[in-house]
Amino acid sequence: MSSFTLVHSPLVGPLSWSAVQAELRKRGHEVQVPSLVSAATSGSWQACVDAAVAGAANGDGLVLVGHSGAGPLLPAIASRMDPPPQRLVFVDAILPPEEGERSVSASLLQHLRTIETEGRLPPWSEWFGPGIMEDLIPDDDLRSAVVAELPELPISYFEGVIPVPSGWVRTSCRYVLLSEAYREEAAEATSRGWQVYEHLGSHLDILTRPVEIADSLER
Repeated sequence: MSSFTLVHSPLVGPLSWSAVQAELRKRGHEVQVPSLVSAATSGSWQACVDAAVAGAANGDGLVLVGHSGAGPLLPAIASRMDPPPQRLVFVDAILPPEEGERSVSASLLQHLRTIETEGRLPPWSEWFGPGIMEDLIPDDDLRSAVVAELPELPISYFEGVIPVPSGWVRTSCRYVLLSEAYREEAAEATSRGWQVYEHLGSHLDILTRPVEIADSLER
């Protein structure tokens, strides 16, 4: 059995991993989902790393998994886990560079500055207009619960630069593609020699297709 730490995007909350967490636990694994909500609300990516490390799983066969915006944080989290994880898995996630640092694109930052109010962004569910969350999470009760825990981040979070620890790519890495929006990230993972698994659907299918996602995380 393995010990999984499932890291949610700073734009959502731990409920986003709840279905996969339940599925993996049913299979006998230890699974922890640290909450990054308070840390993300502070605007500090370093605080998000601290929260993930503090809530990480212990045990044998450590696997560190990140969804979406958690991807750039995984190398920093892994570098502070003791013992270090045996595998990193990026699920429909932004990839960190192999070396150097990761920053938000100028185009995205420009867009965010058009929707912020007094330095703070609305919840992620409001970034792309009406109907998006209904498409991503059809179940009304589940969608309401997910939206209720979405943090409002300061725009300063996206103005920060996240350095990656030297040599982090020596850890075994895999990529799980859920949506076409992350096709370029999956292609980059392939170019790095990583195993890539495709379960095409939508970005929040970690909530709606936990069996398929758990299958890929176990591989």
